[in-house]
Amino acid sequence: MELKVTDVDYAPDELYDQVPLKFQLLKEIPGSDRTDYWIAKCLTPIRWIDDNCAKEITHVVVAARWEGTRIEPNVKNLPIGISYVTDESVLTDEFLDFNKCRYVAIGISHETAGGPPPKKHKGILAGTIGKFFGKGNQ
Repeated sequence: MELKVTDVDYAPDELYDQVPLKFQLLKEIPGSDRTDYWIAKCLTPIRWIDDNCAKEITHVVVAARWEGTRIEPNVKNLPIGISYVTDESVLTDEFLDFNKCRYVAIGISHETAGGPPPKKHKGILAGTIGKFFGKGNQ
């Protein structure tokens, strides 16, 4: 699947000028609070200014923001949380370590490639990704 992010909010200043963003979803990965995080490759690297140092982001972690919603084929106007991968060892992990990424923005996404839906989830999903990164009660 592929996500196109057409708008961002609560984002680093330099991210607004880089929209739209496109991500190729690589794998779904569980975290400590929910099972439906996705590791994705940036189809165009993202420029990030972190502590006055320019960095290039090649992978992100994304998840649907609202309980009961999910990233799936052909979804439109889906609010997602976006985290930059800061330690690429997360790409081979079986469980999401929040210390290997940095929550940076809310995005509005659209799945553009279609394809089969991901595996069915067990139970209701609720996300608190922002809280793990010190961003209030998101």
